[in-house]
Amino acid sequence: MIAAWATVWCVIPSSVWRSAAGFGAGLGMSDEWRELQRIPGTGTVYVLTLSVLSIAFASLTLGLVYPWGERIPPRVPLAGGRDLPTWLVAGLAMAGVVPLAVIVWLSIVNWDVLIGAAGRPTTGWTTLATACYLPATLWPILVTAVTFAYVRRRTAAE
Repeated sequence: MIAAWATVWCVIPSSVWRSAAGFGAGLGMSDEWRELQRIPGTGTVYVLTLSVLSIAFASLTLGLVYPWGERIPPRVPLAGGRDLPTWLVAGLAMAGVVPLAVIVWLSIVNWDVLIGAAGRPTTGWTTLATACYLPATLWPILVTAVTFAYVRRRTAAE
């Protein structure tokens, strides 16, 4: 339960940082970087959408610890009220971990470019950005742990 909630909370700081940048907060980013990212403009829509989707997808991890993630809602025609197959839920969760881990890895490798700090001295803003994004690197690890716990719990019950 704690790891599932931690999954949600680990993406919130980066989502807040990204949203603030999208709404025009300077956050130490160069004008060139903002222009390249089209912020303000279409880049704003992108970062806000990415923030909302990040929190939404991280929240799906809660389905691995709450009953709503184990059973099809009764109102669904034909299948309502049936248990979801453990292999399907776990498979979908792990299928999400793979691209997530790749995104985390690529973000780490290209970090200075992503936050617009490439070729610039490290500032307090750079340190704050890193602190906001660092918890998100735990996302694939936490989903993996919660998925294994889900499988262990569900197979023990079957």
